[in-house]
Amino acid sequence: MCLSCLEPFAPNTGTLGGISRRDILRCAVILGAAAPFSASLPNGVSATERSLTSSEDFRNGVEGLVARARSPELADYRLFEISGSDLPWIDLGLAASKGQQVSFLLTGRMWIARQLDLWFPPGLVFHVRARGKRPIYSPGTDTGTMTAAHDGPLEIARAAAQFADEDGTLWTPVDEYRKQEARIAGVALLWNGDAAAGLASLAAHGDVDGLVAAEIARLKRGRKLPEGWSNYFGLGGGAEVFTRAENGDIVCESAGSASIIERPLPLPFSSRPKLGWRWKIDELPSAVAEDQAPFHDYLSIGVKFEDGQDLTYIWSAALPTGKVFRCPLAGWSKIETHMIVDSGAGGLGSWRAFERDVAADYAAHIGGPAKEISHVWLLAVTPFQRRRGACRYADINIVTADGAARKL
Repeated sequence: MCLSCLEPFAPNTGTLGGISRRDILRCAVILGAAAPFSASLPNGVSATERSLTSSEDFRNGVEGLVARARSPELADYRLFEISGSDLPWIDLGLAASKGQQVSFLLTGRMWIARQLDLWFPPGLVFHVRARGKRPIYSPGTDTGTMTAAHDGPLEIARAAAQFADEDGTLWTPVDEYRKQEARIAGVALLWNGDAAAGLASLAAHGDVDGLVAAEIARLKRGRKLPEGWSNYFGLGGGAEVFTRAENGDIVCESAGSASIIERPLPLPFSSRPKLGWRWKIDELPSAVAEDQAPFHDYLSIGVKFEDGQDLTYIWSAALPTGKVFRCPLAGWSKIETHMIVDSGAGGLGSWRAFERDVAADYAAHIGGPAKEISHVWLLAVTPFQRRRGACRYADINIVTADGAARKL
């Protein structure tokens, strides 16, 4: 989904998807979701809404900390800024060796609509790669540590699911991309040896907006994606959102972020694949209908098809069970379809079981040329209202007509 493009969006008219700002606010107030769209944030913003720091203060803070620490673990570092007019990819002026760890600390925002207080945190839109090659790394949070996959220079970019492929090619027209309002400041810390040890050597002498401590804590958590699953190339941070519990459940928790993880599973429609799963939704990330762009926050399981189309199954806050709609976000409005399989607050916190005939759903609601599925997806999209969403998945499986079952 293109998280940066709300479609249709008329920024000069005060309307969004045909809804006036007053209507959006009134709807949000009625259903308890007004905070993200008010003119100012309330006192005590959540951890996902870190206060903005000026680029100069951030730079001074980093340079002062590095000078005090004189860390032997720090091989080199680079401060950087990314603005809305900058095209990807930007040479960072820093080279890494294959296997070398690099930590990133980020501040700033990418604004979508200031008048609606719609913005994304820097970690959601920041990307980096080595030597201009795959893979692209995105932390998903405002701190992260990558291990260089190649020898060579590091390049950085900002994109809100705007890459057309794993090579980092933009699908968004350049003119539109450059109109987006963004200011991201950051530092890349290149380590000799272990990143955790290097960060600890800095932390002994201070911090910069709590970012050093946040990355130390993230590394200590050591969360990993469930085995066999990987991040969708346009979004990162999945290991912080999706984890495998000791009993085998996949646990999902997201607030103000976006993550898609995927598992390849090519199966022809002729095998009549049926997707089955159980889930326990503890908290929905939206209090309002999710088919409008500024409220498009949801938890979902889905299937991607060989033609690039995908179909995701959602428990909705307000939309009726059985409703099917195209994604309201630009870009993915052309390829993504959503189906509501449960609705409302009743049943939250309880396990529910589902099974869908994937080929039949594709034929009824997409009707393209695909002849097989390619991947199973888990999705957690919560950046718009910046509310918490939490659930558990169990017994994810695909059963074919011959009785063969593939457990995921």
